[in-house]
Amino acid sequence: MREETLTNKIVIAERDNIAAVIGNGKVAEFYVHRGEIILGDVFLAQVENILPSIEAAFVNVGIDKMGFLHAQDVSGKGALQDKLKPKQKLVVQVVKEPVGHKGPRVTTEISLPGRFLVLMPNEVGVNVSKKITSAKERARLKSVVNLLKPVGVGVIVRTEAEGQTEAEIQEDLEILLEKWNNIVTAAESMEPPSLLYRDQDLLYRVIREACNENTQEIVVDTGFALNRVQNLLQTWHMNKDINVTLYKGSEPLLVAMDIHKEIKAALQMKVNLPSGGYLFIQTTEALTVIDVNSGKFTNSATQDETILKTNLEAVKEIARQLRLRNIGGMIIVDFIDMTNRIDKLAMMEALELAMDEDKAKPQVGQLSDLGLVEMTRHRQGQAISEIFAKRCPHCQGNGYIMEDIKFASSTAEGEYRAKAAKIKLPMNGKKNNKFNKFNNNQNEFKPAKEEMVQEEKLESQSNPSIEAQAEAEEIKQEKETKTKNSRKPRFDKKKIKKEVTNENLAQTVVTQGAEIEPVIVPKQELVEIKTEEVAEGNASVKENEKATRTKRPNKGSSSRKTRTPRKNVKKENEE
Repeated sequence: MREETLTNKIVIAERDNIAAVIGNGKVAEFYVHRGEIILGDVFLAQVENILPSIEAAFVNVGIDKMGFLHAQDVSGKGALQDKLKPKQKLVVQVVKEPVGHKGPRVTTEISLPGRFLVLMPNEVGVNVSKKITSAKERARLKSVVNLLKPVGVGVIVRTEAEGQTEAEIQEDLEILLEKWNNIVTAAESMEPPSLLYRDQDLLYRVIREACNENTQEIVVDTGFALNRVQNLLQTWHMNKDINVTLYKGSEPLLVAMDIHKEIKAALQMKVNLPSGGYLFIQTTEALTVIDVNSGKFTNSATQDETILKTNLEAVKEIARQLRLRNIGGMIIVDFIDMTNRIDKLAMMEALELAMDEDKAKPQVGQLSDLGLVEMTRHRQGQAISEIFAKRCPHCQGNGYIMEDIKFASSTAEGEYRAKAAKIKLPMNGKKNNKFNKFNNNQNEFKPAKEEMVQEEKLESQSNPSIEAQAEAEEIKQEKETKTKNSRKPRFDKKKIKKEVTNENLAQTVVTQGAEIEPVIVPKQELVEIKTEEVAEGNASVKENEKATRTKRPNKGSSSRKTRTPRKNVKKENEE
């Protein structure tokens, strides 16, 4: 007999298409019927592409993603090109639901499960479940099925058939044969791609898979579901002591039974253990990693005892979480390191016993020197995270968002450095140079705003190309302001004489009867006046440039400029 002592209550919410199996006050497994493609669906597909390099073909099943059909899943002998042709009609069954960017995996080996038997139309022979240990019972069931089944089909006897009568087995076999005949007739009359058969609804599947002799109560949320459950239990001659109740509350059934909290907890990465430790479960596309931590568990006398108790608690919770979350594929568990060999054997034995109750048949590897355990679990349907959660549209499930990285081009960097080199930086506010007294006096009269602008230009270096252009414009403006401010009025005798003559002309008295005649200056005189003004302006600019030169000439330069003594400069200024 199969040992499933944990299952004692089943909650079926037909309105939400969700069912939960509760054992010892905790949810042990979820059944969810959602999505376009469900495990066990039978489709009439069309072969789209054949790839001999990977020995597989892609078939169209009526959704956006193509179904993957491996050569091993195609019945018959010979190469894949000989068994399949493009645009060929094919009856396939879904063995793995679509996950992420991958489409569903399909097979041509159809299997229709029943309560006591599994019908395989493309196979031959009869097989009996290995969990039936009695040799006499195995021989009886095999002989009964051989007499009842038609020629050319295969049958697998399930564990639930142990102790059942011939009439009950025959009734189950007739139901399965009728389903297969309906699939064949539908395939002949329909065009691909189309759905030919879908496994019975959620209630039928849960009663067939989860209900056993240890079930004590079944709770449903509709009157129609109540009648169906009672009819199924009576038809299959199951335990008559099972209490079937109808929920009549105002809240949803899953909320009233606190199952919604278990769904939310199953979507979290951290799982707390009873003694204070915790598990950290993280699922990726390649594998699932489970990390065991002692946390706040410090009640044991020794460290070895604390580690052993934490690992044993983790073993039970890991087995429950794998079923609850429906995690498949490669799984790596990082247990706390143990030094005692006896403790390691006790932990691995507890892990094997905890995994025996899983119908997905996980295969557990050995404990490595680093405290890692590798295992694989057959994927059955979609994981709970794929049903009740979706990826973040911003980070795509990575958990972080990349910032925009701005890189400066080589030309912009060069321009920036060239412009920055032309800016004169004061050393602690002053330059200790005896040749720069004139410039130092001018810098004292500069406004504080210009110094702040230069400091901000040097500090802000986020975008060199833009800052180089701005700095070039500012340098031009500064030079223009310097030249304008540095110009001093020059004493000119000719200019003063002209102004005096103009003033004398303006002071002439005009009588009432006299006529005012316009004074017309000839063009030649105007041109001469303008040229004289331009020459005077250029001479003043040259003198100012000589006065503002503060840079010391290079010592290695061959051509050195002669300096005029200060006395001569004073005499020239006085003249």
